[in-house]
Amino acid sequence: MWHTLQPYKDSLILLTALLLGGLIGSLSPETGLWLKPVGQIFLNLLFMIIVPLVAVSVTSSIARMTDLKKLGAILVSIMAVSICMAIIPAVAIVALALVFNPAQGVTLDLQQTLDTGAAHMDFVGLLTTNDFSGLLSKSNILALIIMSVVSGIAIGQSGDDGRKVSALLDSLNTVIMKIVSIIMFVAPLGLGAYFASTMASQDPELVVTFARAIGLFFATSLLYLTLGSTCYAWLGGGYPGVRVFWRHALAPAVTALGTSSSLATLPVTLSTALKMGVKEEIADISLPLLVNLNKGGASMITALKIVFIYSLLGLDFGVDVFMVTLLISVLSAFVIGGVPGGAFLGEIFIVTTLGLPLETIPILVVLGAITDGVSTVINVVHDLTASQIIDRLQGWNGRAAK
Repeated sequence: MWHTLQPYKDSLILLTALLLGGLIGSLSPETGLWLKPVGQIFLNLLFMIIVPLVAVSVTSSIARMTDLKKLGAILVSIMAVSICMAIIPAVAIVALALVFNPAQGVTLDLQQTLDTGAAHMDFVGLLTTNDFSGLLSKSNILALIIMSVVSGIAIGQSGDDGRKVSALLDSLNTVIMKIVSIIMFVAPLGLGAYFASTMASQDPELVVTFARAIGLFFATSLLYLTLGSTCYAWLGGGYPGVRVFWRHALAPAVTALGTSSSLATLPVTLSTALKMGVKEEIADISLPLLVNLNKGGASMITALKIVFIYSLLGLDFGVDVFMVTLLISVLSAFVIGGVPGGAFLGEIFIVTTLGLPLETIPILVVLGAITDGVSTVINVVHDLTASQIIDRLQGWNGRAAK
């Protein structure tokens, strides 16, 4: 039994700590408030490392990707399919969450810490800063990601000098990941303490909203894994593609659920893609990249987190917030999800970009930890359908070239 749960060890420990923190905060509010500085120290440690983590990780990963620029048509197909497969589940779950509001009247009493301007998005300010020093602030993570992507592309196109810089960035990334792992060692204590302080002054009904949000995610995931996968497989191979997909999809899905890792499932995914008739050269090139780029499950849970928190805080989820939600969801799937060790990067990205209270971070972590296994299944299963679509696109491109 423990061997089966081993991949979820960190999530189970974290959820247990959050549960204990929530109980302490609910049963003894004074103790919960007393524990807040402990949680604040942990979050501050994360905030101090977030800028170098994003800058180095994203830049180095993009720099390595541009080594494949000679495979331009395939790479463009991979990126286009990955972005589409991030947008579709994000839009779907936002629509369902707005109809079946999981908060249902429960409101977090955090109005005094809210950035009241967050509902009116300054897209220029979100995407850029007017000074280099602005990139060194956690409040400008989105601008930092954009500049890191541009820098990565420039490094990848700079020949021998670029390769030297890329090697240096890889070494620096290893050191930063070690720093992150040291900080994350105290994550259960830090987040448990912070959640205790959050729950100290909140309605106990807040716990019920978690169950509704998680139930909504699981129901949407089931729908997306059945109808969505069928549609993608049809796009990739017509009705024969649908039949061959469903004949072979179980093995990688079960492996993903058991390992909770798209990367650990990659050998099974590669083998399955070949059994499904995907050309070997397409599978060998596309699937290792799709593991990092195609994360529809991450996009879906990111979008749900934003809608859920906005509802809990009583904020208006307008068109501008919806557009930023899609942008954050795509980046979470397309860039953030590929940052190794960045367990809380998505939560911090959401909070800092949208100007939300720090007290919402443990809530976002709870949703992410419980849904992690199902999110991984979505990622892996749709790596297969994405490889079918890319294979078909390359076949069309080949015929067009002739």
